[in-house]
Amino acid sequence: MMTNAAIGSAFSVRDHVPGPRLARAQRFAALLLLSLFALGSLVPGDAIARAVKDRTAKAKRESGWCSYYGRGFNHRRTASGERFDPDLLTAAHRTLPFGTRVRVTNLANGRRIVVRINDRGPFKRGRVLDVTPAAARQLGFATSGLTRVRLDVLGKLPAGYATLMDAPAPAKRARSVNRG
Repeated sequence: MMTNAAIGSAFSVRDHVPGPRLARAQRFAALLLLSLFALGSLVPGDAIARAVKDRTAKAKRESGWCSYYGRGFNHRRTASGERFDPDLLTAAHRTLPFGTRVRVTNLANGRRIVVRINDRGPFKRGRVLDVTPAAARQLGFATSGLTRVRLDVLGKLPAGYATLMDAPAPAKRARSVNRG
């Protein structure tokens, strides 16, 4: 019978036996993997496909408040790198890819136009879109400055975009109350 020293191995058989902590971790990983396989077989594939389709449809339509750029932005660079032109029909959206065409409908008067996303924003809470002054005039809210709109994305969104739209909001931090 040959020993490890005779074979020339630097390790003994004892070195390959996992300790109790490692063995517990391996059992936990195996149980977790087994439970994921079991849960995966319980969820039908049609339900997953239907959920993705619903999320995609939801991502293609959005509504909320719309405002327009002020004069201070004229001819400055947008987030896409092009110069801001107040006479073009362009807009800023927080997440839609640059170049996406969006039909904007003013819910107050029914007017609608198609704009191209070329900037990021708006950065005011509750707003979904910032449009150029030319777009605001065509939508009929240039004098009021703010209106409710519906956005309909025209064309296809990149793969996986709908899941980005449905990401959960960050958890609110609980305020500590000083009761002294």
